[in-house]
Amino acid sequence: MIEILSPAGRVGVRPVEPAPGPGVLTGRRIAVLDNGKPHAGFVMAAIARLLAERAGASLAVEAVKTSAALPMEPDVAERLRGAADVVLTGSADCGSCTSWSVHDTVELERLGLPTVLLATRAFADLAREVCALHGLPRARVMTVRGPLGGSPDSELIAMAEEGAEQALRLWTET
Repeated sequence: MIEILSPAGRVGVRPVEPAPGPGVLTGRRIAVLDNGKPHAGFVMAAIARLLAERAGASLAVEAVKTSAALPMEPDVAERLRGAADVVLTGSADCGSCTSWSVHDTVELERLGLPTVLLATRAFADLAREVCALHGLPRARVMTVRGPLGGSPDSELIAMAEEGAEQALRLWTET
């Protein structure tokens, strides 16, 4: 007897609707949840600073996970919920970090925090597919060219510029 397993993952995952976006970022608090991958925090903090300057928002908190290969710690989730109106998380630029960044994105959306996931082009489709498998098919996934690790500061700043416009659109459009 041969058992055939579906590659689609868990069946019957509880659907997650994205938390309502704020409409405008003026006066909103932006948090960054960095998974610790090289340069991810640099790019996300640059995006948050650009949005704060352009849209009248503020950078509320920057949290760094203990490992890209683990979910965010419960105390980090609570800290973000108390300190932020929107969250920028990531990065989805390798296999395990994509999976856990998606997990964190889904959990933050469940907490009512509109969350944008930073993904590089090579991993954006995977991030969207894993989001759908976790019940969040309409996840806010922002794509930058990548790679993050090993890129010079000038490239990282260019990626932040690309990402800032996308993040603004993802949080403010319905």
